[in-house]
Amino acid sequence: MRTRFLLAALILASPAAGEDSLTFTKSGKPVARFTKDELRAKLPAKKQTFFDPHYGKVKSYDCLPIKDVMRLAYGRGWEKSAQSEAVLTAADGYASVSSAAKLAEDGGCLAVADAEFPDWEPVGRKKVNPGPYYLSWTGERQSTENAYPWPWQLVSINLVRFEDRYPEVVPRGAAPDSPAHRGFLKFKALCMRCHSINQEGGKIGPDLNAPQSITAYRPKEMIKAFIRQPSKFRYTEMPDHPQLTDEDLENLYQYFLFKSKQPEKSF
Repeated sequence: MRTRFLLAALILASPAAGEDSLTFTKSGKPVARFTKDELRAKLPAKKQTFFDPHYGKVKSYDCLPIKDVMRLAYGRGWEKSAQSEAVLTAADGYASVSSAAKLAEDGGCLAVADAEFPDWEPVGRKKVNPGPYYLSWTGERQSTENAYPWPWQLVSINLVRFEDRYPEVVPRGAAPDSPAHRGFLKFKALCMRCHSINQEGGKIGPDLNAPQSITAYRPKEMIKAFIRQPSKFRYTEMPDHPQLTDEDLENLYQYFLFKSKQPEKSF
């Protein structure tokens, strides 16, 4: 299973795929690939103006509705398939995991051009070019805090069953209403784009369970305080999370603690 996903990732990252191509897979198996010209020919772009939190100001983009792009790639009824998770991978390897149902909502803008800057306005702390595809959202509540993905330099979308793609991240045996499971859902929505568990997940931040759980070498209150406001402790790429409640932070800690007690895979 993992070998197939690895091979698919290598194919997607290959220069032969084309600099402006967007690839769609299901459980790692290729489904469709479109260049920007092909997408724009099939789906008319519409200029939309809205507040972009990554820039901290109002921006205008040429948008393709992401729900229409998904239907074009996967066919009608795609959102009802068993593959309920969407892994959105950027050119630098950043992977955002989201509920596939979110990509079927109104308000999702697959930006194919910056309406104000011919070559895109640089974004983020590193001031990178967000093109050729930047998934953004026009709805007031469609924010990263509410688990909507906002990846730039998007190169692929993969529909998966979460437990197949990231089996080591799942808290096996945790009751659905337990703090550990609630913490897992929060980790999946907010943290996994940068962090991994047992080497499964994001690669930007450190693994939080291997070779040792963060609970083994950081006090509980320090972990919770750092998650809420890392900028208070160090200069880091990790964003602050002021929206997290005390209960959210406790649930995240219980998830880390639960995972620390589960048998690990062989590395």
